[in-house]
Amino acid sequence: METICIKNGRVIDPSQGIDEVTELWIRGEQILGLGPQPQYRATCEIDATNKIVTPGLIDMHVHLREPGREEDETIATGAAAALAGGITSVACMPNTEPAIDNQAAAEFIYLQAERAGYANVFPIGAITKGRQGKELAEIGGPGRRRRRRLHR
Repeated sequence: METICIKNGRVIDPSQGIDEVTELWIRGEQILGLGPQPQYRATCEIDATNKIVTPGLIDMHVHLREPGREEDETIATGAAAALAGGITSVACMPNTEPAIDNQAAAEFIYLQAERAGYANVFPIGAITKGRQGKELAEIGGPGRRRRRRLHR
């Protein structure tokens, strides 16, 4: 398994109170340590001078156009673009055609995101059917919690 050393980057992790220029050592999905780690040998070194190294960021308000406007953007292209910009998870708004206003629509979003294999995509459901403001959408049905690993 590859051991990666990211050198000279500004490592920021607010949850751990970390903000310093140092080395970050990674193997697979595990952080091995910060700073010099003489017990490890890097199979890949990345120079992150003048760059920020941080846990994946989350965009809580994205407008993916699928379903309904796939000619503008698909879940796959939107998730790939997010990941390219350092965003590992997005919450997509329900203003699609048709609206994300039921469990089947939400499951479609999850399925397309899993197939694409880029950023995590979490659908935000519409409050009313068809976003019309007349009748409440299905709320509280049995849903599935999904956790998946990023492939890139």
